[in-house]
Amino acid sequence: MLGVDLADQRRSYYNTQRPYVKTWKPLWHFLLDVILVNCFLLSSYTSSNNTRDTHKQFRKDLRQALFEQSTRLPREYKQKAPVRYSTSDILWYPVDNHKLMKLFTKQKFCSACIEAGRETRTPHRGRRKALSKLSPNTVHRPRNSKSWKRRSRAPRTTFGCSVCQIPFCRKDECWLPHLERLNSKD
Repeated sequence: MLGVDLADQRRSYYNTQRPYVKTWKPLWHFLLDVILVNCFLLSSYTSSNNTRDTHKQFRKDLRQALFEQSTRLPREYKQKAPVRYSTSDILWYPVDNHKLMKLFTKQKFCSACIEAGRETRTPHRGRRKALSKLSPNTVHRPRNSKSWKRRSRAPRTTFGCSVCQIPFCRKDECWLPHLERLNSKD
């Protein structure tokens, strides 16, 4: 019983418990207290004679270390890759280096289709439920019109030029003009 009594005593020194209505919060605070006491016992703070003062100092140092680790870096330290989404932002390398390959994890709008004005209607994802509301994001009603129609936008793709980082469709009408533009520069 000595170990249980000492653990309860150490947890009672600096308790994080508060009165709650939710049932999981007291359990969370109990586990947090147990973890903090165990960390204190495993640390080098326990070698001192007066354990209550060192326990308090351990908690203060832990809090300070957690606050220091949670500070954000200024924006100047964050570096992002340049975003190129225009077909005019070509990197002039030999044509053999430019390849159409999967570059993006999220779909991007095809730059060539946007510039050429080749917009398609968004695909219909099946029948809608009867008497359900229509989302304003999926349909568009032009002014002075009583009919609803789907919004048109450029096709999206995960493929693009390996050198220029420009998103292109896998269609020849998007990729071949890019290669022709590279050949004309040479």
